[in-house]
Amino acid sequence: MKNLIYTFWQIVFREVVIFRKVIVSKIIDLLIMISANIIVFTYLMPSFGLKSNYGPFIVIGLIPAIALFEAIPRTSTLVMDITGSKKISYLLTLPMPSFMSIGAIAMGWASSSFLYTIFILPIAKIFLFNKFDLSNFSFIKFLISFTSIQIMLGFFSLFLASLIKDMKYMSWIWARIVNPLFMLGGFFYSWHSIYAISHIAGTINLFNPIMLSTEAIRAAVFGQSGYLPFWLSISAIWIFIFIFSTFGIMKIKKRLDCV
Repeated sequence: MKNLIYTFWQIVFREVVIFRKVIVSKIIDLLIMISANIIVFTYLMPSFGLKSNYGPFIVIGLIPAIALFEAIPRTSTLVMDITGSKKISYLLTLPMPSFMSIGAIAMGWASSSFLYTIFILPIAKIFLFNKFDLSNFSFIKFLISFTSIQIMLGFFSLFLASLIKDMKYMSWIWARIVNPLFMLGGFFYSWHSIYAISHIAGTINLFNPIMLSTEAIRAAVFGQSGYLPFWLSISAIWIFIFIFSTFGIMKIKKRLDCV
């Protein structure tokens, strides 16, 4: 068992080491995205009638949004490998079950995303200072929701890669999956606001993992009022983790003809 766990975490660490080469560039990207969103939604949009606290609301939504956007390069990399050099096949020769080897890749992606998206909150607080109220912040809830979101989107990337048969189909990931999930995932509004407009739309949005993610992370940062019950969102996120991991690993194993 010790050897299995050690090998599993070695694969995870391998993904982190690969990511470490671009982490400085990723943090620069992060600073630009946070700055742009703060400028637009804290200082410009209030002049058009938006509330002054809309900036912090948007910035916290960047946590699941940026992790979601990472699904595209992750998926591309894995699909290119599966349809090309098949370096992933080496991992399947390691002395551990194939499902663990494949699952470790997703956990490596989650760990890599964790390493730089964790800076969103402190950077936002520094930039916004007294405009960013953290009086209802819960560290435990934040850590639970933040970690759960990273794991879910790591396995979501794996699931997407399992659906793409060839690189020529990569273009529809943004248009058909990532962008709809983002636009309807509560980045610009809370679940309660859409439910107040349409009960049907609100109910359907409960099946959007990004909506559940934004609700959970905002409830952890801003307090429970105005958001879906925290533990309900977390439970639903872990249901999605189970779905994405089960079907993603199963389909990739089938494509690689491993047992």
